Amino acid sequence: MRKKGDYLILHKIFQLITFRRVNFDILIELIIILLLILAFANFVGSAIGFADALIMIPLMALFIDVRTAIILSGFWSAWLSILNAIKYRDQFDMKFWKKYAIPAILGAILGSTLIIVAPLEWLQFSLSLFILTYICAKIADLIKVKKIISENGFYINERSVDSIPTSLFYTGSFSYGFLAGLIGASGPINVVLLERTGHEKENFIQNFAVASLTVAAFRLSIYVWGALFPIDFLLLFLLGLIVIFLATRAGHWITPKIPKQTFQALVLLLLFIIAIRMLLSLL
Repeated sequence: MRKKGDYLILHKIFQLITFRRVNFDILIELIIILLLILAFANFVGSAIGFADALIMIPLMALFIDVRTAIILSGFWSAWLSILNAIKYRDQFDMKFWKKYAIPAILGAILGSTLIIVAPLEWLQFSLSLFILTYICAKIADLIKVKKIISENGFYINERSVDSIPTSLFYTGSFSYGFLAGLIGASGPINVVLLERTGHEKENFIQNFAVASLTVAAFRLSIYVWGALFPIDFLLLFLLGLIVIFLATRAGHWITPKIPKQTFQALVLLLLFIIAIRMLLSLL
């Protein structure tokens, strides 16, 4: 049976670039697995506007250490956000962004600094609990919407930026930035803020992307400043940029065609399995 260490691409890439003997079967197998995970995560992220990091990080953490998965995900997710922001650029909500930016940036700076010293087990445990909490909250929200539709025959979203009390909005945006820097998968907080302020479909995707890029600019700068970028994963990272571009094109094509709630239900099921798997691995 292979140990988790046998899968670490860090060691394999080092052997490759220094012309030492390397097991190419293991190297190629790992690269393919990680790129497939990346493709699926970004297909989902481009189709529904979020969940790329939520899917990518815990799945990749089965093959590489969770801190490396968080950092790589941060850079890859920024590329996805750029593509989404360009695609739906006419949907930008300046009022939302002005209210959101400063608390989110402050949170990102704090969270990104803490990841340097946080134990891997603590990061994995926090990520698992966060995913499970999000799943429960999202299921409750879907049930509520379904109940309203069954009673009234329709559901109208009349929310705006002013629908959330200012103190709660600032707390949410700060928490998003903080958890983005610390565990790399705080998207569900952003989802709540955007949904509660009336953003849907293409409008939702664009403003989620801009909000994510705002945080990423500071979060990724701290990763680089702290020498956290895993330079030995550079080959995988560059291949990943190509995969993200292709997966995003597919996601943008399917966005208008797929039933949103059906797709979200499948994603929630996958996230539940992943979170339980991560918690069990800590026992």
